[in-house]
Amino acid sequence: MKILLQHRVQGEQLERLESIIGSDHTYVMPSSREEIAEEGKDTDIFFGFCSEDIFPLVPNIKWIQASSAGMDKHMYPAMRESNVILTNAAGLYGTHVADQAFALLLGLTRGIHHFTRNQDNRKWGGSKSPMIEIDGFKIGIVGLGGIGMQMAKRASGFDMYIIGVDAYRTEKPDKVDELVPMSKLTETMGRVDVVMIACPLTEETHGLINAENLSAMQPTAYLINVARGPIVKEDDLIEILQAGKIAGAGLDVTEVEPLQSESPLWDMDNVIITPHAAGGSQHRMTRITEFFLDNLQRYLNGEDLKNVVDKHLGF
Repeated sequence: MKILLQHRVQGEQLERLESIIGSDHTYVMPSSREEIAEEGKDTDIFFGFCSEDIFPLVPNIKWIQASSAGMDKHMYPAMRESNVILTNAAGLYGTHVADQAFALLLGLTRGIHHFTRNQDNRKWGGSKSPMIEIDGFKIGIVGLGGIGMQMAKRASGFDMYIIGVDAYRTEKPDKVDELVPMSKLTETMGRVDVVMIACPLTEETHGLINAENLSAMQPTAYLINVARGPIVKEDDLIEILQAGKIAGAGLDVTEVEPLQSESPLWDMDNVIITPHAAGGSQHRMTRITEFFLDNLQRYLNGEDLKNVVDKHLGF
């Protein structure tokens, strides 16, 4: 069996890999597309991002361990129609993506973006935005997977009332005060002080946040998106923000990335934009590689893999 490692594995983790596979199996770490094309011909296992243009280069692949949590970029027809097992990194991004969500919220409520601009100009002055305390907020978390549950954990630290909106959960987690189905999304968005998006991008969630439910939000409420840009209808959000119907938005993701220079979002005082950076962490690759190695051991032992993706659902 041959394993293709798109990500560099080194040090103790490389030693562990070699211990797991022994002398019965081999691995390669190609450094270019040309090397992937050559080595991929007889590859059985792929660790990394197997994009649509890479997939044909690994015709005998049996299992792909993706290094991302979101699977929208893996849901191309050839992948969906194949018998290849696809596993993702769901649950490994929860802590730092949730950190980013709260950084955006706190940046907006405490006027940090305005103070930073003042700092650039060596200007000592007040914030253009009101100084809002988030303690005791009501929060609506859309999607209670690994990221959503880490959001709930942080929200509980701020003594927030937590409403989880989820399409599949039927039992309320302990850290959540209320669990409601997706059919109550609009109603929930009208009740809370902040909406945080943590659901995957699928056919069902594309454009999930739109003019109808954004209009239901309170004028003092915030929208935070650290999931995927197309979950929010960006034109609808821009209109809502321009009309002052919500207090602000924190966006780590946008419908088109990079965000086009002519987008009105750049110039809005009530918007903070980060460049799809929420997935960054000093622990990221260590965690992902350890997860792959655990799954690899399970695969070689004939055990069920963790985080198997339902390619029909898209996550």
